[in-house]
Amino acid sequence: MADGDAALPRWGVLTEPMTVFTNLVLAGLAFVLTARLAYHSAAIGSAAAASLAAGLLATAFAAVLGAVAHGTDPAVDAPLRARFWRAALYATGLIGVATISCVAFFAARGATRTAILVFACLKLVVFIVNVARRPEFRVAAADYGGALAILLGGAAFAAVRWSAPGMAWLIAGVLMSLVGGIVQARRIGLHRHFNHNDLFHVLQMVALYLLYRGGVLLVDR
Repeated sequence: MADGDAALPRWGVLTEPMTVFTNLVLAGLAFVLTARLAYHSAAIGSAAAASLAAGLLATAFAAVLGAVAHGTDPAVDAPLRARFWRAALYATGLIGVATISCVAFFAARGATRTAILVFACLKLVVFIVNVARRPEFRVAAADYGGALAILLGGAAFAAVRWSAPGMAWLIAGVLMSLVGGIVQARRIGLHRHFNHNDLFHVLQMVALYLLYRGGVLLVDR
């Protein structure tokens, strides 16, 4: 995170103001979608939808923590910036475990469901250890990417096996997240003041909405 700190865009004492703004908008959207999906899941008794809502909530927290990290001037308080960055990465791990748990409830049952849930928990433990050793975005991206791959596979399976509702929305959400990941990895930005992080956040907003639409249609196996 220290690379290029001197050249970071600033607005007064706030660094990376556009990244902070897009992070907060992303967080606000995630909170709204969480509330709506959580209410819906409680009404219909869907653990799959509830798990996806938990993933949206973790996304909201990760976005808020990321906003604080990006907005903290490393020249003023580098340790604080690093602490919030690490916290944002840990929150990303919670997104992964919630996403995989969602798959366990809409695409599996019995021993298979239990195995998927155990795997999700073990994956979270491994992720926490990795982040503790290397608090880097690529570690979180790899973990989240793996969870999305499982979601994509589960959604495709459920669509073919049972013609389960909502799967097309989930697949579209995963693909949009993939586009966002490519933008992030290749550092594709529109302007110095609207960089790859900002564009990634906008694409994630679209992905979250698509996932939410799929979540509303989820039913447990």
